[in-house]
Amino acid sequence: MMRTISMMRRAAAVALAVVMTVSMAACGSQSTAADTQDLVVARSLETTDMLPATGYSNGDIWAIQQVYQTLTRNKTDGSGVEPGLAESWQESDDGLSWTFRLRHGVTFHNGAEMTAKDVKFSIDFARTARDDKPWQFLFEAISGVDVIDDYTVRLDLSEPWAPLLSDLSMSAISIMPADFAGMSETEFRSHPIGTGPYKVGEWKKGDYIRFVRNDDYWEKNRPRLNSVTFKYVADANTRSQMVQSGQAQIDEFPTAVSVSALNKTKNVHVASFPSTSLIWVNLNNRKKPLDDVHVRRALAYAIDKQAIVRAVYYGQAESANSMLSKNLMGYSKDVKDLQYSMKKAKGELAKSNAPKHFSLTIQVQSGDPEKSMLAQILQESWKELGVDVTLQTLDSTTVYSNRTSGDFDVAMFEMTNDISDPDEWMQYMFSSSANVNSGYDNPQVDDLINKAAADSDRATRLKYYAEVQQIIADEAPEIPLVYKPGLFAVRDQVKDFTVTTLGEYKLADTTIARE
Repeated sequence: MMRTISMMRRAAAVALAVVMTVSMAACGSQSTAADTQDLVVARSLETTDMLPATGYSNGDIWAIQQVYQTLTRNKTDGSGVEPGLAESWQESDDGLSWTFRLRHGVTFHNGAEMTAKDVKFSIDFARTARDDKPWQFLFEAISGVDVIDDYTVRLDLSEPWAPLLSDLSMSAISIMPADFAGMSETEFRSHPIGTGPYKVGEWKKGDYIRFVRNDDYWEKNRPRLNSVTFKYVADANTRSQMVQSGQAQIDEFPTAVSVSALNKTKNVHVASFPSTSLIWVNLNNRKKPLDDVHVRRALAYAIDKQAIVRAVYYGQAESANSMLSKNLMGYSKDVKDLQYSMKKAKGELAKSNAPKHFSLTIQVQSGDPEKSMLAQILQESWKELGVDVTLQTLDSTTVYSNRTSGDFDVAMFEMTNDISDPDEWMQYMFSSSANVNSGYDNPQVDDLINKAAADSDRATRLKYYAEVQQIIADEAPEIPLVYKPGLFAVRDQVKDFTVTTLGEYKLADTTIARE
């Protein structure tokens, strides 16, 4: 492992030298957008889908949130929800129905007023099962939606459902105009209409999506920018260069090794926000020998997370003990993970049905030096167990599509929760129908997750969630690596840029000052 860490350090030094060279060259540069209110964000993930119910990755979700809105919305610190398009709500005594009163005077981007009819259409569309709707499981407890009047809607439930208010803040259940405003679903995908602070101005898939200000937005004096462009740039070094030269004002997720150099660059600083981010290893439990719990435990024991924190993240992350984010309700600090021990790793492998030598392929997202370094560390660590690891570099869209189809052995991902309740994370990551498609199937885990969602008592829910986390830690269907803050390289001219703990970009308040 020491040889691996040394190799990683040398690779990191090269990357740092590149950043510092660009930094020195950029010190005298002025932003080309210094005198405008047009923001460019260089993003690591592409926006591929703007239909709320089918949008999948953070590349989609964080774009959808600029255009659409939901009945409830997350608080900035991720601690709960506050009124969104619904200004108030009331739960029935039996917990089986909720009545929501809508804001008056909210209009869609096409000028039509939002009413309860639009809310019913949107919720019914989101909760109707379809193979391309990855978040439909969040809305299964909703059994019916009734329009009471133009500004009142009632949701009926099949059972009491503790996460409901949080579920209604999910981008997948954003409010759209009824019947797609007279368009077909296909047409609406290309010409989305919401109630949010920004409208889609231009969308060049594979390159960028540009949002323009919604002058009729219901929150007064918002938004303050003329436009926001999400520019897809997979390569981390290129994103840093764009911010340093002024081609972009924000770089999403600069590498940890570049932070010090970026903070020394004139007119640039690195902003750090609390986050639910977890970097983790996804194992395909359907494939041999990963279907053997002893093999998975061996792989987990063979990972030195503390070394990863030092070598890859330069102390700007922390070792993860649980597959649930530490900044999310339900996280248990008492979960005992499989801490690094090559002796225990070899002991677990000896108990398995795996051959003495077997092969695995790790799929790695291109342009992400941190994930590349992680993959190399895993490759070297698992080599000591007699595992022949091949690294396969693919673009992020392919890595995600392979996960959906189950076409992978091992992959690494970054997970953030989109709502304030852990139910999304629990179902998405650990249930037998989990969208991470690990193939893990444990009826006890399914039962605990369902019990937690149906119970309104917080202490009881926390107990169930702690049990789930320990089972996952013991059986290692997925392996947590590190918890990360949300890091962004930002030009100093950008003011009031905030990212919530749940990852949403709060761009309605953002402005750009003259440099």
